[in-house]
Amino acid sequence: MKEPVETIVHQVFPVAVIQEQIDIHQSFKKEYFEDLKTEWFNGYENESPENSGKSFIHLNEKYVDFFKSLKKSVNNYLTLLGVDTSKVNLHVTKSWVGYHNKDIPPLKIHNHNASDISFCYYLQCDETSDKFCVHPYKNYNEVSGGLFEVSDQNPILNSTNYYNCDSYGITPVEGSVLIFPSSLAHSTIKQANVSDRYVIAGDIKLTLKPEYYNHMQSIPHPSQWLDLEEYKTSK
Repeated sequence: MKEPVETIVHQVFPVAVIQEQIDIHQSFKKEYFEDLKTEWFNGYENESPENSGKSFIHLNEKYVDFFKSLKKSVNNYLTLLGVDTSKVNLHVTKSWVGYHNKDIPPLKIHNHNASDISFCYYLQCDETSDKFCVHPYKNYNEVSGGLFEVSDQNPILNSTNYYNCDSYGITPVEGSVLIFPSSLAHSTIKQANVSDRYVIAGDIKLTLKPEYYNHMQSIPHPSQWLDLEEYKTSK
């Protein structure tokens, strides 16, 4: 008689969010922190950095060393996903300064639908700063509608765990950067904010390098695009 098979849990389709240190953080913060404060898009008055016009930190040559360090981290993220980074180019399309204190409300659940990879670099924060929170689009383990809803009265869950959670909080660490899929819904969880939190956040578009035009993965390099605005249409 065969021995019974022990229970095996197959953890499939995990989402990867990496957090690692920016290697130039100390020198970068010392030299540019005061300058970057003035780049805040003022979330009290503007719904988004696009509305304020302050979403192009990456075009300022002063900050080039940060983006060089960011590239290392993004390549580490792609390597984790098994991608050959020698065949792709990374294009920062937007970047902005985010600021939160105890009086600024947390960010609502949202995603960045015009890019591939997003990042959040903690320029200044501490353990009291708002947490970064990710949310699954759908938890397929919730086999019955509302099964995983949390309730203080009449709870059905004995505990929350890896399989039934509907969010995951990440503690900010100054000098670190979070890198994650732009399509991943995320928000912030309000904390005490004893120390004001400053971040550089942004979006990246991934394309093939021009010489890999015969690959079907991703999209061709912008140098191989045609801008139809060059052709004037008759009325």
